[in-house]
Amino acid sequence: MSALEAIKYSRGKLEVLDQLRLPHEHHYDDVSTSEEAFDCIKAMRVRGAPAIAIVAALAASVELHNGSCTATTPEEVIKYIDSRLDYLYESRPTAVDLGNAVRLLKKTVRGVKTEGLSDAEAKEAIVKAFIEASEEILAKDLKTNKSIGAFGAKWLQEQYKITDDSKITVITHCNTGSLATSGHGTALGIIRTLRDEGLLRHAYCTETRPYNQGSRLTAFELVHEGIPSTLITDSMAAALFRLRKAEENIAAVIVGADRVVRNGDTANKIGTYQLAVLAKHHGIKFMVAAPTTSIDVDTLTGDEIEIEQRKREELTQISGAVVNADGSIDTSKSVIRVAIADQRIGVWNPGFDVTPHEYIDAIVTEKGTVVKGEDGKFHFEDLIPERFHSLLTHSSSAFVIEPEYQRPFAGVVDDSSSSTSSPVHTTNDPHVQYTYRKDLLSLHKSLVEIPSISKTEQEVGKFLLDYLRNNLGYVAKAQFLESSSSSSSGDDDDHSQGRFNVLAWPSSHNLSSPSVLVTSHIDVVPPFIPYHISETDPASIKPDTFISGRGSVDAKASVAAQIIAVEELIKAKEVDPAELMLLFVVGEEISGDGMKTFSTAYNDYHNNPQNKKGKEELPKLKAAIYGEPTENKLSCGHKGHHGGVLKATGIAGHSGYPWLFKSATELLVKALAKIIDTDLGSSERYGNTTVNIGLIQGGVAANVIPKEAEAGLAIRVAAGDQATGAEIVKEAMEKIVKEVDEEGKYLKMEWNGAGYGPVECECDVDGFETMVASYGTDVPNFEGDHTSYLYGPGTILVAHGDDEGLKVKDLEEAVEGYKKLIKHAVGK
Repeated sequence: MSALEAIKYSRGKLEVLDQLRLPHEHHYDDVSTSEEAFDCIKAMRVRGAPAIAIVAALAASVELHNGSCTATTPEEVIKYIDSRLDYLYESRPTAVDLGNAVRLLKKTVRGVKTEGLSDAEAKEAIVKAFIEASEEILAKDLKTNKSIGAFGAKWLQEQYKITDDSKITVITHCNTGSLATSGHGTALGIIRTLRDEGLLRHAYCTETRPYNQGSRLTAFELVHEGIPSTLITDSMAAALFRLRKAEENIAAVIVGADRVVRNGDTANKIGTYQLAVLAKHHGIKFMVAAPTTSIDVDTLTGDEIEIEQRKREELTQISGAVVNADGSIDTSKSVIRVAIADQRIGVWNPGFDVTPHEYIDAIVTEKGTVVKGEDGKFHFEDLIPERFHSLLTHSSSAFVIEPEYQRPFAGVVDDSSSSTSSPVHTTNDPHVQYTYRKDLLSLHKSLVEIPSISKTEQEVGKFLLDYLRNNLGYVAKAQFLESSSSSSSGDDDDHSQGRFNVLAWPSSHNLSSPSVLVTSHIDVVPPFIPYHISETDPASIKPDTFISGRGSVDAKASVAAQIIAVEELIKAKEVDPAELMLLFVVGEEISGDGMKTFSTAYNDYHNNPQNKKGKEELPKLKAAIYGEPTENKLSCGHKGHHGGVLKATGIAGHSGYPWLFKSATELLVKALAKIIDTDLGSSERYGNTTVNIGLIQGGVAANVIPKEAEAGLAIRVAAGDQATGAEIVKEAMEKIVKEVDEEGKYLKMEWNGAGYGPVECECDVDGFETMVASYGTDVPNFEGDHTSYLYGPGTILVAHGDDEGLKVKDLEEAVEGYKKLIKHAVGK
């Protein structure tokens, strides 16, 4: 028998199955406005995270198709669409799919090219793009559900080696089938696939109080499709597991999810958590089935999830069809509502609960099944890397719709562009060791143990000079920043001249011969965090052994891996030592003054022949390999940077008379609100330009209208190119200042230097996965016509935090990656 349809759609018409009337009546509601969709979602006539998002998107599309928007200009049309989407979002704020759909659709309409079009043509183009994007959400969902079913069934087969004689029994909660999605379902989709592949013995479904989605909907779907099934109350699960686990081969609890946060904690229908606890106690696998759109990488743990409180009547009253004396259902009579509790009793009725990740064995998505790592947490970085690469900071709340321009595009990073050849990976086998592991870990440990917060890098610089000279026999020199000799290098170890970069090259050649620069930075952000390794016994160190400490990722991991990679290539005679030079700079975390010093010296030497006299000969470089935390993926570039201080000047006075004076703080807040809600420029590769409001100060007291206020801004530039991007942002910012301060005398943006736009790097190298970064590097600080590569171990998401760290295998993979990159750069 065919699957049920919760949603029927054709352009301009949407029908939604009223699930409150099931299983006794099939009635479709016509939904032609956002208000009707809101009511449909809020009243739970449609439910399930994917279906909710689809209904909201299609309802807005139908509304637009039927001419609801009376706005005329493109700006007004977008404003109208925003208002409709913001309204629909409030119907179910816990459903992450709905939030994702809202952001996608807002982004879509802003991406429509309207230049050269009349207002009417522009409106038509915007509406058409919105409708097509909404229809694509519907089409993609069915494909997603089929994939979830296949991956879930495959994982269970791998766990239990299911045969005709050992078919498994599963239990599910709430409703996650065709009625909760566009078709097939998520958790129930896995059950369908198990049935189709001959792996299922029996399915149990819980009643799912207080709204009875299990008894009303899931039981109906199971019976409708002839799947062997039994209904139980929520409170029977423990007894079922204890008494029938062995007899019926109960193997798994499979549930859906409204939201899965970064560590794997999962919000789902109330009652899910207790099933997870019972499953763990009885040794039964607990699986969550959810599309990747339900994974919320901005929210760190389930403690941050806001749980919706439902109406008290859902617990004290119930609706149902009239049952005749013979047990048949009388569909001719209206559904009646009856009281099942004293109506005076107090009620606590949360709609959802959060299952901690510790109780979950697997999270199944359309891209594959994720299990916990050795740290006991789920890691989605490899599953949805584009959403991790685009994160600059963690969102403070996953349930507030942030201005869409402050969020990454969906699919900004195209990791499918990586090479078809095998990417660089190292082994997880604890019995396999790279011959250089001891040297690599020792060097990394020494670097991390030396504090080197920006502007205090001298001690780690001294260590590197000594290590490179005495351990490796390289020529190593200090290039000073803060003296008249800052453009030259010195052999002496008297570093009283101040801060310095470290230049080094194999002693078998002079400085004029290298063509490839291998470089990273040796300064770190505060505060200093001591080195720590999870295995103190060297014999017990494995690929997954974890190392932490300030700089353990950014960027002393790159420094150590680069040095070992160069040395390994030279020892194996895979490259000519004369081709290579090492450069480890200071100041990358603050101003880039270390790399700028090197760049100035390099370009003065090559661009001004008269400056060569009396100076050491410098090489002409064709490539530079920069070390930064890119998760051992080759970066195709990174966002640019601009910043400064937005200053507001007002007229001070008594707080009781605000109309007589002018509040600098109020003016500043209005400007900041407009800034974060305005498109400052975007691109397909880098996504949105984002703004971080890092520091706000102003005023003297709560009862004094402030005369002065200011905010420090850091802007990650996604528009234009390296030469033009900063100016694009600057023009957009100046326009906002003029709009807020019409008189032109109370607001002023003071810029920190010229800034720069997106920085391109070479990433077309066989054997590497690719990414783009949202953070700044030293790449733009070294000016020249050389090719730039950006690569390194660890993730930027922990680089400046208290939990900065990485695994041994990350360091080893970086060594192999640097070796491959260096050989590519020199033409091997």
